Amino acid sequence: MTGVFMIKNRLIILTGVMILILMAQPVSAKEKRYPRARVTAPFLEIHTGPGRHYPVFYIAEKNEEVFLMKKRTDWFKVRLFSGQEGWVHYKEIDKTIQASGYQKSWSERFYDNYIDGRLQAGWAWGVFDEDSAIYVRAAYRFTEGLSAETSLGFASGDFRDTNLYLAGLVITPWRSRWFSINGTIGGGLLDTRPDDILINVKNENFKAAYAGVGFSAPLKRRLALRGDFRNYTLFISPKRNREVREYSLGVIFGF
Repeated sequence: MTGVFMIKNRLIILTGVMILILMAQPVSAKEKRYPRARVTAPFLEIHTGPGRHYPVFYIAEKNEEVFLMKKRTDWFKVRLFSGQEGWVHYKEIDKTIQASGYQKSWSERFYDNYIDGRLQAGWAWGVFDEDSAIYVRAAYRFTEGLSAETSLGFASGDFRDTNLYLAGLVITPWRSRWFSINGTIGGGLLDTRPDDILINVKNENFKAAYAGVGFSAPLKRRLALRGDFRNYTLFISPKRNREVREYSLGVIFGF
């Protein structure tokens, strides 16, 4: 009987020691698998989800440690020592993850240096010289107020179809949080094809130049509504030009 009691006592003592060890251990075995990073910024806002529209539920102070769990687009999921989990924008945690030894891939470095917030693409619907038109656009922003833009358009009317191949500059002299005004200048080529019902009318190609004004209004993160008015000059012959107007409304995405 004495041996049985001794075994029970040892089991109780061993169990108690294990419980104390587990209670004293600040990090679980699961958390140890995640890279640990020390906050280098004065503070770090942690959101409940991967987006700025999610509320901030915790602010980590400088030198506080977090665990890097995974990355989704440009947001990192982190875990606090308390066990709570949240999301931080990678721009805000960039120095922290680099100090922890995180190695960025070449695509991440290229994106950070050349693409982030600079590349835009979208489409629009409108009217070109009284014909219904649709456009696909892509732009690269050099500065907050200057972008280079290319456009591919297609206009369809009762008697003709027109392809538009355009390139130009978008200048934004005034910008606010809710609304921006821009001006556009550029040029390109127009390829006009007459309808089959027209006899003895050939395809025509024109060089064109344009200038215009427009606006953009943010709808949500990296998505904006954009409207444009442009006046085109078509160089039909050395002695003959023609003025054409264009109205368009569409959306544009930022990358």
